[in-house]
Amino acid sequence: MNRIKQLLSILIFISISQVAIAQKDAYKIHVKLTDSQDTSILLVTYYGNTNQIVDTAFLEKGQYIFSGKEPLKGGIFLVVFQNKQYFEMIIDQEQFFSLEANPADPINTMIIKGSPSNTDFYSYLKSINEYGKKDQELNKQYKEAAGNDAKQAELKAEIMKVNNQVKDIKIDFIKTHEGGLFSKILLASREPEVPTVLPLKADGTPDSSYIYSYYKEHYFDGFDFADERLLRTPIYASKIKRYFKQILVQRPDTLIKESFAIIEKAKSNKETYKYCIWYFTYETETSQIMGMDEVFVALGKKYYISGEAYWVNETVLSRMIKRINTLDRILIGNTAPNLVMQDTLMQLQSLQDVKAKYTVVIFWDPDCGHCKTEVKALEAWYVNNAEKYGVKVFSVCTDTNLVKWTNKIKEYKIEDWVNVDGPRSLTENYHDLYDIISTPTIYLLDENKKILAKRLNSSQNIDYIVRNFEAKLKEE
Repeated sequence: MNRIKQLLSILIFISISQVAIAQKDAYKIHVKLTDSQDTSILLVTYYGNTNQIVDTAFLEKGQYIFSGKEPLKGGIFLVVFQNKQYFEMIIDQEQFFSLEANPADPINTMIIKGSPSNTDFYSYLKSINEYGKKDQELNKQYKEAAGNDAKQAELKAEIMKVNNQVKDIKIDFIKTHEGGLFSKILLASREPEVPTVLPLKADGTPDSSYIYSYYKEHYFDGFDFADERLLRTPIYASKIKRYFKQILVQRPDTLIKESFAIIEKAKSNKETYKYCIWYFTYETETSQIMGMDEVFVALGKKYYISGEAYWVNETVLSRMIKRINTLDRILIGNTAPNLVMQDTLMQLQSLQDVKAKYTVVIFWDPDCGHCKTEVKALEAWYVNNAEKYGVKVFSVCTDTNLVKWTNKIKEYKIEDWVNVDGPRSLTENYHDLYDIISTPTIYLLDENKKILAKRLNSSQNIDYIVRNFEAKLKEE
């Protein structure tokens, strides 16, 4: 009997111990705010170019406590007050500490216990803040000294001195905190310092292209694409976005090559890999720049159709694959899909049978106000340029009402266009075939019916492209 009691005692002890272990906090952050009446505050993290709420803490006995059973993933976190103001802190290895500050001036009033990394972080912020005030005051004096060249030169030297001191503080922090998260953030955010002396070209003149090449080559020096912690800072997304949209030449072949290279550098970490694939496909799918869909298609084939984007559910994947295949058919340089449709006399007309040096294909709706504007503008340009450039218009009405359609043809004075009705068609799903999301949708084809341009929104665009294409033909 005693043995049974002893066994029961041991089992109860083990159960209690297991419950205690299971309930043990993996992080606990105490926050005390002086002169604050907020009943609750939020713990928020960066993720790419968004913010995500991680935890909520309520005021209890003069303080707030953030806690959880899973460790916080490393990054920069924000403690957000009810008035939407906030202060930042570093989360990495240290996940049990306390902070006390006045919300009106957290940088200068912050008291930290149990987190050396945040102590160093705030020491850095205080120094930068002081130099920022000096810089602001000097720039104010510089403006006020307008017209006094000697004084402005003196102040400019002082401003440069302050900027160099800030730069030295950053370099010193990086060196003395090597491997630390904030050190990696500073390293990743540094701008390349382009040499002031340019190399010479073969003809002995300075190579002005060197500045761009050097800047581009060194833009990501110190940037760890596979460090998931950087993804939870403002640096990761903003730096990649700037590189992709502002530093790189906006040509599909360049963007495909560079986006692939960045994704491969991020591949060793699941979160950074997933983010980079998402970012580049989203940016290129939603871009308003003509030809960017070629980048989207290349990314889609490599990562979605291949199954590399393993985290995407079947519904989203199915939509993505359909979109990729649709755009793949109508990329610039491809032969436009043929359209066989009835004209106003119920005779079949084929797009491929239109003989012209340039063919404008326009999809429009009689009830669309914007279509009216674009059709009239195109008609005016057509009258002046059709014979000059050898242009014909293949005009597809997307409405089934024959009377309304023919009346609009007369009203818009486009009787000499090849006018056909989309719904009366031998070409099924022409909307999907030409990715007609809205009307008007306009394509420009060459004499072989290859797509020169698409999603044009005015006759000025068409005129510009035709004139440029004509100039290239003369050069050849």
